[in-house]
Amino acid sequence: MIQKSNSIVEINLSQLKQNLRTLRSYLDEDTRVMSVVKADAYGHGSVEVAGTLEPMVDAFAVNDIHEGIELRKQDITKPILVFEVPQKTTASQYRVHNLTATVSAKEHFDWLPNGTSYHLNFDTGMGRLGFDPEEAERVLTLVEENQNLFCTGLYSHFATADSPGSDFVTEQHRLFTNIRRQFPKELSAHIANTGATAFYSNEQYDMVRLGIGLYGYAPGKTGIDGISPILEWKSKLVQIKPINAQSTVSYGATWQAPAAGNLGVIPVGYDDGLKRSLSEELTVCIDGKIYPLVGTVTMNYCMVFLGDNQYKPETPVKLLYAKNNARDWASKINTIPYEILTSINPKIPREYIL
Repeated sequence: MIQKSNSIVEINLSQLKQNLRTLRSYLDEDTRVMSVVKADAYGHGSVEVAGTLEPMVDAFAVNDIHEGIELRKQDITKPILVFEVPQKTTASQYRVHNLTATVSAKEHFDWLPNGTSYHLNFDTGMGRLGFDPEEAERVLTLVEENQNLFCTGLYSHFATADSPGSDFVTEQHRLFTNIRRQFPKELSAHIANTGATAFYSNEQYDMVRLGIGLYGYAPGKTGIDGISPILEWKSKLVQIKPINAQSTVSYGATWQAPAAGNLGVIPVGYDDGLKRSLSEELTVCIDGKIYPLVGTVTMNYCMVFLGDNQYKPETPVKLLYAKNNARDWASKINTIPYEILTSINPKIPREYIL
């Protein structure tokens, strides 16, 4: 993959480990941790994140089998659970690469080759994938009938655990507890995500799945003390040009300069993950000063009005940083930090700070 040279993403691995330690403080001592590194570790780089966390966690979770294979090829040895529905064309690779499949429908038992390990997925209220809780007895029969496969766990997924005090979390917990009672005790069980770990006390079972919290963000509007974002996105000014009062900038000519001054051009646009909907909503930091984006964000560039201030080309620009992080961006366009982070183009180099 050819890397871009217009910007760089910095990942603080020391803060990553600190976030994990903070979230562990909510857990019982013997509760195990599955680190969720799907979607290239939410845009942070799954290989580097997994390599950093492997001595500190018990397992990993990815979305698809190709993500799991990549980790195995990079010498990640801890168990890896694959969330996706098994595909007939790639099912043989679970055993080849020692990956744990997810079984969430009857036909999946037929698709997986002998010797494959798997976890059962039950839908307790997420309304996505998984067996119905009322099918638990029938599913146990299927497990017993398919001794050629190895069931090693079962799980579900909370829908509202990002907010403290949700009655729906209580109901999902009740359903999952009833399911758990019907299966052998030696099977691993997990339903708690970052929100459930931080905001609820009775949902740990023997393992929790930590995702967004590792990267420094609470899953909802309620913050989690002691975690901080680990990602910063930096670029530079590539051109500074004078602009007259009332001159327009970018497509649609929607912005006019309030006075004569200087326009700074930054070589980052929506192709890089700087969403077009952030046009005229976002600010950036240059030499410690805050400047607003002006005009429409284009595919490869965005612009800032510098007023009378003058800078040279190559002057550093902070896009995403502690005081203007993915949650701040998300709040401006009614989305979530997950979307902001996973939208950053993977061709942009990641630099890892120990």
